[in-house]
Amino acid sequence: MTLLGKTAIVTGAAAGIGRHIALRLAQDGAQLLVADIQDGAATVDAVRAVGGQADYLKCDVSEESAVQAFAAQVRERTDHVDILVNNAGINGEARLILDMPLAAWERTLRVNLTGTMLVVREIAPLMISGGGGRIVNVASNVARRGLPFRGDYVASKWALLGMTQTLALELVGHGIRVNAVCPGPVEGDRIEQVMEMHALAEGRTLADVRRAWSEETPMKRLIEPDEVAAVVRFLVGDESSAMTGQALNVTGGFIMT
Repeated sequence: MTLLGKTAIVTGAAAGIGRHIALRLAQDGAQLLVADIQDGAATVDAVRAVGGQADYLKCDVSEESAVQAFAAQVRERTDHVDILVNNAGINGEARLILDMPLAAWERTLRVNLTGTMLVVREIAPLMISGGGGRIVNVASNVARRGLPFRGDYVASKWALLGMTQTLALELVGHGIRVNAVCPGPVEGDRIEQVMEMHALAEGRTLADVRRAWSEETPMKRLIEPDEVAAVVRFLVGDESSAMTGQALNVTGGFIMT
């Protein structure tokens, strides 16, 4: 189904999964607002290269005032938002919980969890006034399991699924569906950084970590960013019209529940 006439916001869209999601939505006709603390010009150029429309708006999701300023800019450009994809997030640090500095713990939750809350709080009213919309939160396979050395990140993603279900119940009466996607390790620069952190923390080589993470999935490989983008596209479309409060795994079969 086409997304022509739809306005979509994707946070954390300057690179990685976020850029692929923005491109996928643009290819199906959505007008994109690319939100990121980093320069989103490359994503805007990529969207325009496939014939789509996009603008970049800077947004630090961890700061309330920055999110409010971002929302004000959104309102200057449009009187409605149809799609919101909360993809902005950070990796955190590879530390045991017993060695976790409070500042590092709070920083990860501030970006990954509180940042999503702030964006939804400021943008959802534009969906409500327009008669409804679709929200997708990008969680993780570790929202379904524990993972040593990543306690802050794991906690933020488990909590994100709880917030997804709560928002689904709170917003359903306004015609807004809220779902999540839980990717496994996704190919790209970010996962290389994460694997390097784990290799150092666990006393293994990067090659060993990559091999282990690939082989633990039934498909014996990492996930491609376009595969995540395709599931997000499904969740924001009419094809998923009876779904809200759900979290879809994109893990190569590693997580099945």
